Amino acid sequence: MTSLPAIAISSGVLIASITYFRDKASQAATHRRKSEELYLNIARESFDEVYGLLSDKNNDRVVWVRASRLLLKTLEIKSKIKTTDIIEAFQLAEEKLRTELYRSLSVKSDVYSSRQPLPPQFFYGINDWETEASLDEAAKKSSSKIEAHNVVIDKNLPEPEIAPLSEKTVIAIFDFMKFPDNYDDPLPNVKEWNDGWEMSFGIEQGAKRYIAHKKDHFVVNGKIHKKG
Repeated sequence: MTSLPAIAISSGVLIASITYFRDKASQAATHRRKSEELYLNIARESFDEVYGLLSDKNNDRVVWVRASRLLLKTLEIKSKIKTTDIIEAFQLAEEKLRTELYRSLSVKSDVYSSRQPLPPQFFYGINDWETEASLDEAAKKSSSKIEAHNVVIDKNLPEPEIAPLSEKTVIAIFDFMKFPDNYDDPLPNVKEWNDGWEMSFGIEQGAKRYIAHKKDHFVVNGKIHKKG
């Protein structure tokens, strides 16, 4: 009989220990999630700033340096996140920025219907990159002028002008804009429409007629042909 109280006490200690470690684990998980949510919010704000820096299609060397550094630092945050749904939210923020940068760092064309890449003249940092046809001339215009100045206490020496964009900033931005090799594309999982367009109503009518027509026809050099 004397062993019963000892067993009861041991059981109580065990239950208390299990409860303690369970609470500690729960607190650690809660703390980790709050930290990761903070990282996500910081990343979203930083992505917004990167877009803001480049959204006006400027070719300012200093701005591109700031944008690329901020982008690379923000991407490093991803390694600190382990929770699946927060990683997915981070990836969605990345996709949003890729889309925004694609619109900002491409041009509308009077000749082609699709958006076109920025001309190489843009990256030399010249103001007339849209009209300058020669890349050699763009390079010449971007070169720093050699000037002589008196060194006096009354005024500062002007900072040297460096117009061409830093190669690494350009690479950093455009490498990010490409979809990663391990990108999990959801589009292949979309089920195709197999019902007839004749039975379509509402908002999808035009889309279904387009899909049906595209399935049955193809165009070569401006001439349309029936498949099969």
